[in-house]
Amino acid sequence: MSFPATIRPEVGQSLITKVSRLFNGTLGDVLQELFQNSRRAGARAIHVAIYNLPAGTALSIYDDGCGIDDPANLLKLGDSGWQQDIRAREDPAGMGVFSLAGRDVLVRSWSRAAGRGWGVHIPADGWEGAVPLAIEPCGIVRGTEIQIMLPAAWEEQLSSALRLAARYFPLPVHFEGAQLPCEDFLTGAGQIEEWEGCRIGIFHDGTTEAVHTPRINFHGVTVASRLPTLSEIETPHNWRVRVDIVDAPALQLVLPARKEMVENEALSRLREAAEIALYRAIAREKSHRLSYKAWARARDLGVALPEAEPWLNAWTPTIADTSNRYQGEAVRQGPMIIMSDHEPDIEQALSRALAKETPLGGRLVHENRDFEGYRWYDGLPRLLSCSFVVRRDGILHRYADDVALADDFDSGPVEEITAEILLRPGGPSPSEPTTYCVPADMLVCSNACWTIDEATILFDGEADVQPDALADLMYASLFCYSDDCERDSWDTQSLAFEHEARNLANLLLLGEDEALLARLREAVFEHVQWLIPNDRSLTISVDRNRLSLSLDQAA
Repeated sequence: MSFPATIRPEVGQSLITKVSRLFNGTLGDVLQELFQNSRRAGARAIHVAIYNLPAGTALSIYDDGCGIDDPANLLKLGDSGWQQDIRAREDPAGMGVFSLAGRDVLVRSWSRAAGRGWGVHIPADGWEGAVPLAIEPCGIVRGTEIQIMLPAAWEEQLSSALRLAARYFPLPVHFEGAQLPCEDFLTGAGQIEEWEGCRIGIFHDGTTEAVHTPRINFHGVTVASRLPTLSEIETPHNWRVRVDIVDAPALQLVLPARKEMVENEALSRLREAAEIALYRAIAREKSHRLSYKAWARARDLGVALPEAEPWLNAWTPTIADTSNRYQGEAVRQGPMIIMSDHEPDIEQALSRALAKETPLGGRLVHENRDFEGYRWYDGLPRLLSCSFVVRRDGILHRYADDVALADDFDSGPVEEITAEILLRPGGPSPSEPTTYCVPADMLVCSNACWTIDEATILFDGEADVQPDALADLMYASLFCYSDDCERDSWDTQSLAFEHEARNLANLLLLGEDEALLARLREAVFEHVQWLIPNDRSLTISVDRNRLSLSLDQAA
């Protein structure tokens, strides 16, 4: 066989026999398609009604538009029959009425060219072209009416589907004598900008929209689309956009479902215009908290923004039980020093030492790398590292994130504990770091094991260290909940650790006898004291072999 010299795309005649499978939309899809046809026909309003006919319940959709001049255009798949100006502005595909394929439909319409009305009945099996459909005269004098025999499932959905279809539709829709609620798609926008036949609404609120949330309105058909958003750091509000398409022929919907935008050059330009609109809106604010990356993007788009507001959150030491850092208050005044991350035991001991002596010349703040690039942020001093030097028996030992104490280094008193802090000064040009030495009275060394049995607990033997404070430091530096199925709840594990930490603190600071008495007092307080009536007193005499109780009147 010989091959043709050229080929071109064309639609096979057999396609019409499969039309019922090509179009199988929901009731909402059908309403949107028919409403769009009414709008293109120049209708001023749409009227929807329910008729109880002998054959069943019918849905009537009537508009007062220009009508359909030629009945033959009604069922031409892919040939819209619209005039040139409509085809140029909106790219109608000649598929709207085929959203009804496979359903029993009656169409009545006015033909201005013929000066009379016409009607056609399309039975459920009449959409595939096997049987010619008779055109009958009818008494309609304006617009178009489409009657659809309603299945039971559509009857139940009708009220809600109508409200959704009418919500952002630009024409009034009447149902059962009342106009359905409608609103501007950009309601709530702080600012609206016009761009090439589109309205770009800028929103600044606490809403975080899901990916499938409609962001573009095409004359009442709303679709999800990826549009720019901006988040400011440590603020609850986001910046986002919505787009209302008014007259933008290059922005098109994917056919036949019309549930997403065609990814083309026009949509890319719209996204950039929306991004510029966002930055322009932020430029009108008194200040902002955008990341440096977003700030630089605004600059590249031609929008000049000031640097982000220069404040950071006060540093708070992390605890062993969570990887999340608690943010302190905003530090807006006075010098700031960026704190680098360390292990919980280092940070907890450092925080206690700095609470008594603050030689650094500013408040420690959490670093936020989103601000790297801003002059005010890059010029801040930075705490580069912290380690602890412990002196016992005249010998110095170092403990840091990457330096552990010897395995035989026992818990207990030491002669001296010093925090050594390496601080890089601030300013536009780098300079040599400075070392600061701050005395500390306690240090809990996890030794990278994070259990109280394997930790080394140290305190200055000459300092006034209280058992409760040492126990609290142990808890913050070491306790970490285990979700092992053999372990108990968080509350039970936490309470058990607190008991163990208090007992160890008492043992180290008070000695065995006082530690034992403290445990006994704790046991009596938790399990016995609450049982004693207010007007009575309990005397206990007990040893390993004998228990004597005496309940007397309270003094």
